[in-house]
Amino acid sequence: MPKISVIMPVYRVEKYLNECIDSIINQTLQDIEIILIDDGSPDNCPQICDEYAQKDSRIKVFHQNNYGAANARNFGIKNATGKFLLILDSDDVFSPDLCQKLYKEAIKYNNDITICHSVEFDNNTNKEIPSDWIIKDFFLPEQHVFNYKDMSKHIIGFCQGWAWDKLYKTSFVRKHNLKFQNLKCTNDMYFVMLSLILAERISVIDDVLIKHRQNNFSSISNSRDKNPYCFIKAIYALKSTLEQKNLYMQVKQSFINWNVEFCFWHLDTLKNTKNKKKLLRKIKNEVFNKLEIYSLDANYFYKKAIYERIQYIKSLKNDTWYQKIFSIRNDDRKTHKVITILGLKFKFKRRRSNAKG
Repeated sequence: MPKISVIMPVYRVEKYLNECIDSIINQTLQDIEIILIDDGSPDNCPQICDEYAQKDSRIKVFHQNNYGAANARNFGIKNATGKFLLILDSDDVFSPDLCQKLYKEAIKYNNDITICHSVEFDNNTNKEIPSDWIIKDFFLPEQHVFNYKDMSKHIIGFCQGWAWDKLYKTSFVRKHNLKFQNLKCTNDMYFVMLSLILAERISVIDDVLIKHRQNNFSSISNSRDKNPYCFIKAIYALKSTLEQKNLYMQVKQSFINWNVEFCFWHLDTLKNTKNKKKLLRKIKNEVFNKLEIYSLDANYFYKKAIYERIQYIKSLKNDTWYQKIFSIRNDDRKTHKVITILGLKFKFKRRRSNAKG
């Protein structure tokens, strides 16, 4: 049994894959297996993976259709044979002692999850970006090894909802049947946040061991404008599972504070103006009602500015009220125009253009 199974979905990262794999095969801890899942990548990634597998017997390559990163990660977990799992992104760069230091810490403290620090670097300039926000050390409890009971107000939010900076005990993941959600984006949040709440032993090491690439426009995070509601599905799924396990009320304040900020982050970072408006409407009328945000007073929120923004959003009038008075739209078959005036609907056959081309 290898000490660590490194699981890595591969998709459209031809420019970065060699550097990434090289940083894994040259780890100081050599007793690892490397599982590369080619997720139907349309570039030269499949060939690159196969070439590495021919050179290094520790590398296993699996080719599949483009089912998405979540499916690839779940496949890797299912086929892993290592004592621990390291689920990495295939465009990042890793310190040579990443595996060694995480494994040493995990064994020493019998951890379910071991977390390291990381730094972002700009793909265009190749310069490192200050990244203290990735792990908020000031939220950590005094004891080195902890679980959600030691920091129930910050267990969701002291670190980010991605998996690549965390070493997982394989038996822990399989015991709880932890899986990544099959979403186009934000497919790791459910897995990560649920695992943090279920883990009995977690620790964080000070070492910065990962360089996380930014401004890679083929990455999953850049697909959010096409799939602006995926994160909402992740929020609902996490809440539902926590309720089923009778854990929601124990971490509710942490859950609410983090997810409200998560909603605002998505709203602020969408580039498409039309999507922003739709998402704002959905957050105001659906998400915040479903999470019972409006019933919570100012003291429940960790940041005054967050509470004030919630109240501002609550005060906004829906911009669709006028549609009940006057609107013009196509019918379902797009054969007629439907005009609504003061609640009365009039249907007119659409004129079709004779122009061709």
